[in-house]
Amino acid sequence: MNEKGIELTVEGKDITFSPSPEIYGQYIGAVAQGDIADASHNFVMQSVNSEDSKGALRQLAADNPGAMMQLASVVMAQYAPKVSITIKK
Repeated sequence: MNEKGIELTVEGKDITFSPSPEIYGQYIGAVAQGDIADASHNFVMQSVNSEDSKGALRQLAADNPGAMMQLASVVMAQYAPKVSITIKK
């Protein structure tokens, strides 16, 4: 991950996210229990860097109920990208 964080443009606004191992672990634990919507919201809001951006994200969530799940997916893909694993026989 970029040390400056994960920079995204969301609805025309530049927003930086900086997830941590703790936030990542909480997200994975909540998703494993089936609480995907709340887990996504919490992951995004805890990872965002500025209070101004949190306000914009709250409004986005109010306008589009699926926005937090979409954002969580993109941030997670950057924070914990897929690892290439091959099984040897």
